[in-house]
Amino acid sequence: MRLVILGTDTDVGKTWVTATLVRGLRAAGRRVWIHKPVACGEWDGASSADGRTLRALCGDGQDPATVCPREFPEPCSPHLAAAAAGVHLTLPDLIAAIPRRPDDRTTGRPDLLLETAGGLLAPLTHDRLTNADLVAALGFPALLVTRPHLGTLNHTQLTVNEARRRGIALLGLVVNYHGPTAGFAADSAPAELVALTGLPLLTVIRHQAEASAALAAALLAAHTPPP
Repeated sequence: MRLVILGTDTDVGKTWVTATLVRGLRAAGRRVWIHKPVACGEWDGASSADGRTLRALCGDGQDPATVCPREFPEPCSPHLAAAAAGVHLTLPDLIAAIPRRPDDRTTGRPDLLLETAGGLLAPLTHDRLTNADLVAALGFPALLVTRPHLGTLNHTQLTVNEARRRGIALLGLVVNYHGPTAGFAADSAPAELVALTGLPLLTVIRHQAEASAALAAALLAAHTPPP
């Protein structure tokens, strides 16, 4: 399985969802590799917060250097963070850095989860190609992480519409309560998002709740292409 984890925006909890999914898939007996092409901000002098989090999940024979090969200090769009660091990012370079999974005769290839940086149209490269361009070029299916806060109905529909326009296959929604959100708008968001987008709801992740088994099971049921 090859899968992209998209988000409707930055800070919707894509890395949290990625970590949740890694745990769930491994608990189900699957091998999992992780990749984030670019990560920016929350710099500790050597690496980004997302890079540190994802490398801590590295296993199943993956080289940690392939988890998040490009990290930049500036907390901004990847193309700007790269330019500030004097780096010229191109789409072919980003694609070439995606790790190639070994094919073991006994276990097969590990799953590959690719987490994007920012929202679907966040620019990645010096010529302002976006996550949408990267995902469309790869042809991987995706799940969409969104949130239940005010504005999510608009943000999610815009993201879904653009993904469909680009030919990106969306397997479903993950509604992530990444904070202690409450109220009528938040409570009604999951059902409204399903009704508005026509996408299945893979799972709802309540604030700091454990959802790895539920998310992995829902994803495996939704993902029908061959590994």
